[in-house]
Amino acid sequence: MLASLLIGTIAAPAAAAPARSATAPASPVTMAAPADTSATAVAAAQVTRLAGASRFETSVIVSRKFPRDVPVAFVALGMDFADALAGVPAATHLGGPLLLTRKDGLPTVVRDELRRLRPGRIIVLGGTGAVSDGVLRTLRGIAPTQRISGADRYATSQAVIDSTFRRSEHIALATGRGFADALSAGSAVAMADAPLLLVDGSRAALPSATVKALTGWGVKSIALAGGHGAIDIRIEQQLRTAGFDVSRVAGASRFETAVAVQRHYFADAPAGVTFLATGMDFPDALSAGALAGRLQAPLLLTRPDCVPGAAHEVLASATGTRFVVGGTGVVSNAAAANKACAQTTQPQPDFETTGWSFRADAAIPYSDRYPVNVLDPAYQLDSTGLRIYLRRDNNQRADHPVAYAQYGISALRMYQATGEQVWMDRAIRHAERLSQIRTERDGAWWFPYLFPWTYYQRTMTVPWWSGMAQGQALSLFVRLYEETADPRWMTAADKTWQSFLQPRSAAEPWSTMVDGGSLFFEEYAGNQPPLLVLNGQIFAIFGVYDYWRLTGDPVAEEYADGAATTVLSIMPIVRKPGQVSYYCVQRPYCQSPLWQNSAYHGIHSWQLDTLSRLTGDPEFGEWAELLRADWQAPMLRRTAPGEILGWEDGPPQ
Repeated sequence: MLASLLIGTIAAPAAAAPARSATAPASPVTMAAPADTSATAVAAAQVTRLAGASRFETSVIVSRKFPRDVPVAFVALGMDFADALAGVPAATHLGGPLLLTRKDGLPTVVRDELRRLRPGRIIVLGGTGAVSDGVLRTLRGIAPTQRISGADRYATSQAVIDSTFRRSEHIALATGRGFADALSAGSAVAMADAPLLLVDGSRAALPSATVKALTGWGVKSIALAGGHGAIDIRIEQQLRTAGFDVSRVAGASRFETAVAVQRHYFADAPAGVTFLATGMDFPDALSAGALAGRLQAPLLLTRPDCVPGAAHEVLASATGTRFVVGGTGVVSNAAAANKACAQTTQPQPDFETTGWSFRADAAIPYSDRYPVNVLDPAYQLDSTGLRIYLRRDNNQRADHPVAYAQYGISALRMYQATGEQVWMDRAIRHAERLSQIRTERDGAWWFPYLFPWTYYQRTMTVPWWSGMAQGQALSLFVRLYEETADPRWMTAADKTWQSFLQPRSAAEPWSTMVDGGSLFFEEYAGNQPPLLVLNGQIFAIFGVYDYWRLTGDPVAEEYADGAATTVLSIMPIVRKPGQVSYYCVQRPYCQSPLWQNSAYHGIHSWQLDTLSRLTGDPEFGEWAELLRADWQAPMLRRTAPGEILGWEDGPPQ
């Protein structure tokens, strides 16, 4: 059962291979005739390839799906994606196609297509470094032409919104450092008749001018397209703290992100038309985006020779026309026919359970001991009633999810004991802050640690995650909902519970792992080998138990059972007969006097007694008595001013 634990380091799953740039040009095909753009007419065919001998010809073939006399046509540089990405939803919003050009000369096929279109006006995206004034003069010979540009790609995307949308309650944000996420988001957000803004996702915060622009446009909700490597978690927190309703829409790869984005916007959209383009380069999908938005059709990304799993599933269930954009050099006939790529991810393995029937009528966790002493003046609160946590390494303030959850649980318990509103206000404030600092993985809520943590020659680098934080936040949300009936706390509980169902990931938040048939909720999930911490495991179980107690969800009970079964299996490793117990079980690292901590020894006994009460199994209580017989403090002692047993401080450094 614990074979790999006894060996030592548990190997993490391999990260997905980075996408490679495609170099093969689209295969030449005969230029297509103009076609009806109605969804009914388009759906008459099954698989239609839209491709030309170059990216410029491909953009023309896509454009020929638009009728004559369009109100506008967009033109952007075909050799770079920077200025063009924000143009896709803008083109859809104004009712025209997006065509590609060379910097210093308008391709003849593009010029001829613009003459066919007879647009009311032409909008050129980017400055003279992207599209020369000479091209502008040529375009002005076809229709009135204006240039939209800014100092960089980010300013250009903002200028596009200022010039076309002006106001929108919803917006999508994507990183401007790559093209894949913005390609997917551009066509999808176009369906919602909303804009796309490019941001520098590597920054810790958006410039104040960008936040001001969002407010000026009337934005209320924001979708972040891409994972945490694309848009920094701190940007997500900044926007949520500023009052925006923020959702992160992402997958483990650009292909999965494309599917996630489409599903985010297309839940109720017609499924008669789908678009498929390479995810390895930008021009084809860029050209197709405006047409996809016009037809209210999802745009999916593929590898050259096969379609990745999530996109394959969408195409397999779709009916009607599949537009394949680009030649066989970028989307092979096999991929066009929806040949699936080999499965690269494995489902989470099964874990052992005991079959307990948890007791919903038992005294709930923390009923006999508050996580922290909220009456201790050593706990400092800011003007909003939020606990101030100062980092150990630099004494600077930081968000500490466990500290917030524990204070919130304790404040709520104090309210229930006294009826004083100040304690309810503080409990809600801490739950609100957890909601503000959250990030998302496939809709599940995660509460990140954005400061490094060092213990015994190892350092957790930013960001890292904690099953203990997930569990205690879940307990807080459940209990607030029970006390207030406020649906936002039920939503928060549901979303946080979903995090426990997500498998270990090399790129996304995680804390749940199965090793040797044992289910673990890892307290220090990040760049270091899992410690497999006993107290963090049990605190996480308490959160899952609380969720089961509220909802009766049988899966939650199964996970609580599996994790509690793991507790019994690791107790022989945790216990040091006649001495203080070990904090963690990862071998051989944790089997050291450095990890024998008397404060946590006392916590272990109390937690085991609680599990005995919740499961009705006396074996937990027997282990608690063994630990008390091994070592017992002469009196309850504090490890630091204001900390009861140091629960939130983690292992000694």
